Amino acid sequence: MPKKRCLIITSDTGFGHRSAALSVSKALEILYAGQVEYLVTNPILETNTPTVMKPIEKGYDRLVRMTPWFYRFSYEVSDSRAVSEVVEGALTLILQKIIAETIHNFKPDVILNTNEMFNTPIGKVLQDVGSKIASYTVVTDLADVHSLWFSPDTDRFFIANEWVNVKARESGVPEDKLVTSGIPVSPDFALNRVEKQALRGSLGLDPHRLTLLFVGSNRVSNLQDYLEAFENFRTPVQAVVIAGGNDALYKELIGRHYDFPLEVRNFEKNIPQWMMASDVLVTKAGGLILSEGLAAGLPILLIDYLPGQEEGNVRYLLSHQAGALVQNVGEFRAIMAYWLEADGYRLRQVSRASSALGHPEAALTVARALWDAMLLRSEPILLAPKAG
Repeated sequence: MPKKRCLIITSDTGFGHRSAALSVSKALEILYAGQVEYLVTNPILETNTPTVMKPIEKGYDRLVRMTPWFYRFSYEVSDSRAVSEVVEGALTLILQKIIAETIHNFKPDVILNTNEMFNTPIGKVLQDVGSKIASYTVVTDLADVHSLWFSPDTDRFFIANEWVNVKARESGVPEDKLVTSGIPVSPDFALNRVEKQALRGSLGLDPHRLTLLFVGSNRVSNLQDYLEAFENFRTPVQAVVIAGGNDALYKELIGRHYDFPLEVRNFEKNIPQWMMASDVLVTKAGGLILSEGLAAGLPILLIDYLPGQEEGNVRYLLSHQAGALVQNVGEFRAIMAYWLEADGYRLRQVSRASSALGHPEAALTVARALWDAMLLRSEPILLAPKAG
């Protein structure tokens, strides 16, 4: 049997979209090795994409860091149905040709999208050529989900939880198109579980110290300040900091000394191992990083969030008692002390709440659905993109 083909369309506005795409591609490799060929692509980066789209990804990062109030305003205004339809029309006009060419060249049996910008253009391309290729979408937000995600042309939506289910149905999506899979994280969270103390030893950590994992990025402010909370802390601790490409943070921390062990890395591909070796995750409220923390069953301390959809992520986490939001070092230290009272009883409670929300198998669930769709496909491959 010839290999099936899966086209995965993503973006690099933030980390979650591409990370979800790569997690699903890894799951396809694990489950269907030698039977599936896949392509992960970002249409915005294609050389023949209109230049008006090129600044979007760098501009997005600058916008959320420099003018968060404007990001919130634009997010909320564009979430109305009337404005969304205008945005969808513009995106289709700009992206339709490049997406059509990508589909024509790769000739997929199924399409998976992980960014809301591409749903409507994908649907228009398939509609124009009369194709019945299944078009699926992974929604990469935990709570406050933008209406752009819910194109009527999408055949199936993989969503995080019941909160997203409500928004999807309010946006007109039938229940039978919704799969509560969780946001895809690395299949290693489901397939390569290792006892925590043994894993710490293999990573060069003290197996017996309370271990905190700090995950930063260029969008996380003042992460280094929160490390000071553990100076002279009554419980023996160790910290791991993954700077996430924040070069300034990385350079600052490798020159600092604390009265507890500190491991500092700039980039780290093996996030699942570091999470599964840790007791607490300290980070901002991004949908992907929270999904990874929940998949590992970690209590999560939020030290930052973006206005707009990440505010919903904060509410979701707090409402399920799977973590806490802190505004300063004093609150951070107080929450940790509270969780560790009674020999860590409350910390274990929060960990159980986190595990209950986690979907370590999400990428495998999506991969199996894609495989089923590829097996069902029997129509001829698209002959050519529509002109114009």
